[in-house]
Amino acid sequence: MPNILERLSLNFKETSLSLNKIIKSKKFPEITFNEAVEALIESGNRNMVNFTKFGQDILSKGEIKLAEIFNFDMPFWIKNYDRDRVPFYQKPDPKNSSKVINADLIFPPIIKGSFGGEIVGCGQRQDDPIEIVNSLTRQKLSTEHYEWYMDLRRLPGYKTTSGFGLGIERFITWSLCRDDIKDAILYPRLKNIKTYP
Repeated sequence: MPNILERLSLNFKETSLSLNKIIKSKKFPEITFNEAVEALIESGNRNMVNFTKFGQDILSKGEIKLAEIFNFDMPFWIKNYDRDRVPFYQKPDPKNSSKVINADLIFPPIIKGSFGGEIVGCGQRQDDPIEIVNSLTRQKLSTEHYEWYMDLRRLPGYKTTSGFGLGIERFITWSLCRDDIKDAILYPRLKNIKTYP
């Protein structure tokens, strides 16, 4: 039976090279969020950073541009995002409370014009109810709906946790050199169209 990637990838040779590079790597390159923002600004790509009163975001095209700027040809980590631009439950960095203990794994496109960007996101969770209230307040969210979440942290023996999310359809889109995630969704949800499973 032929390799399924060989049949579905728009460029099987490049897909194979990229996947083998990942398999053989011991560690992915890392940059901080601040380094990423500075690199985009210094390279004339300020428009790829969203500046708000609550902090900064990097647009998806900015994530791809960073791979070019740093000459990354494999996935790389961006870590320590602005605290007020991520979900409230991400733990502040003890060295800098305006940042959080988190990271996104960015995949550069395999071929020009194909999908690239964040495929994995991870972070340490808040373990201190007072810090959770602080983060909710900073983000102008009501604590009322999150009492249960804070109560979990008050339980005896509660341990600090971390979590991650892997975008399976994003990974499939990336690995097949496709440019649109709709090409990789088995059962897509379409806006304003009723579907019956």
